[in-house]
Amino acid sequence: MTSSLSKTKNTSTAPDGTVYAIPSESAQKIHFDKLAQKAAWHRTQGRQIVVVQGLGFVGSAVAAVIAAATDEAGQPLYFVIGVDLPSPSGYWKVGKLNDGLAPIVSPDPELPQLIHEAVYKTQNLEATVSEEVYTLADVIVVDIHLDVLNRLAQTAAEIKINLDSFGAAIHTVGRYMRPDALILIETTVPAGTSEKFVLPILREERALRGIDQPPLLAHAYERVMPGPKYINSIRHFWRTFSGIDQTSTAKARDFLSSFIDTTAYPLWELQDTNSSELAKLLENSYRATNIAFIHEWTLLAENMGINLFTVVDSIRVRQGTHDNMRFPGFGVGGYCLTKDSLLAQWSAINLANQELLLGMTLEALKINHRMPLHTLDLLKELFEGELAGKTIAVCGVAYLPEVADTRNSPTEIFVDELLKTGAVVIVHDPYVTTWVERPNIPVTQDLAGCLRQADGIVLAIPHRPYRDLLPQMICQASLALSSPVLVDAQNIITDEKAELLHDAGCRLLGVGKGHWRTRGYQCLK
Repeated sequence: MTSSLSKTKNTSTAPDGTVYAIPSESAQKIHFDKLAQKAAWHRTQGRQIVVVQGLGFVGSAVAAVIAAATDEAGQPLYFVIGVDLPSPSGYWKVGKLNDGLAPIVSPDPELPQLIHEAVYKTQNLEATVSEEVYTLADVIVVDIHLDVLNRLAQTAAEIKINLDSFGAAIHTVGRYMRPDALILIETTVPAGTSEKFVLPILREERALRGIDQPPLLAHAYERVMPGPKYINSIRHFWRTFSGIDQTSTAKARDFLSSFIDTTAYPLWELQDTNSSELAKLLENSYRATNIAFIHEWTLLAENMGINLFTVVDSIRVRQGTHDNMRFPGFGVGGYCLTKDSLLAQWSAINLANQELLLGMTLEALKINHRMPLHTLDLLKELFEGELAGKTIAVCGVAYLPEVADTRNSPTEIFVDELLKTGAVVIVHDPYVTTWVERPNIPVTQDLAGCLRQADGIVLAIPHRPYRDLLPQMICQASLALSSPVLVDAQNIITDEKAELLHDAGCRLLGVGKGHWRTRGYQCLK
């Protein structure tokens, strides 16, 4: 790492601005030789070698948790090597990890702590871009992207999946892996991928190497939840898995049990990898559909002057049947809920050769994508349809509270459409310094300054600093305005605060808060 490096095609820049020099092929070879020596030493200590392919939001946390796994004597079970690409977009993750730093910004203090201890104290975690490290691995954990190219596909036939980079990564593994190594796919993939895509690639590469032994392959989808419980969502949570044969399944069970609390959270073994892959897609599609379902009831409740939050609370007391009913909100974001239903539909057509249409499931995605536009409608109402020239403070860029992850954030479509009205947009987020998906839109960390400039305020994500806002902080910040307006898209403002804001001259509306309209909060007092 160096701060004096200029940004070139031979460097990789982290989101915090740290610039890393991408190593040359000769430097990569030297690093691999050192890793091979370290791996040999760790084997003398009775440790297995685990290689984690992909150091993104999932892979970096998984690598940290595996490196922290210990035996009964408290000694590390594994030497873990993380792998990412020698590219401007990928190498900085390698550099960060080798500096003992988490590549991912997280409110969970365990993530940076585990990485720092594994790199500097136990010295059983390192990262590289060398493909040769797969020759060292007893277990290879695949945590790379398999993305949908057009998440806004209007028909099943339009859904396009990018299998090229995922397939290239599997080819690389097959080219170098030991004959007896276990490959564990954690990536969310179309149902049938392990059996009909990954396995043939591995067989092809192994045949070229003269390896007759069948590969060991399993699928165990991750349930990593970025946020305050990032690490616990790996260590202390249920996992579903399966292998392509009994040997693969048994090895996957043993490996997963070594770093997951299976006493409290038993593993769930399904009959085959197709089932495991389908389970992940169904799990996320179920949640996405529930969110879309509640949105149309949100519109009804608002029009009827009803507080839908209290209604849902009264229904959720029915444990076991209704306790997971969703609440009204701003929209749906993140990497998974916005695409997994599309993976399911694509797999039905392309891997299962079925013409079945997941109509309700796909319609839910469309509803969720449009959901932020309802918040825009509420904002327009408060300004009587005229937003041109108005300065709007949008509070929240990340798609979840207390995280810095902006992937497919609902704020994207909201801000894009808001700008089309001619409004001046100021964006604030306490955790996001650079909006990767919208690099031309600056993100400020000065909340008071952001509010001070605003004609209107939209509370988009329930970050703690927004929940802690006092009414006087909002009103005092906007004293120069004759009638500041506010839209609460995430149930951040309590009724008590709303009353105080209205008394102070604010006009406000809220998603799912029809009772505010009945009380006349959208009008001047």
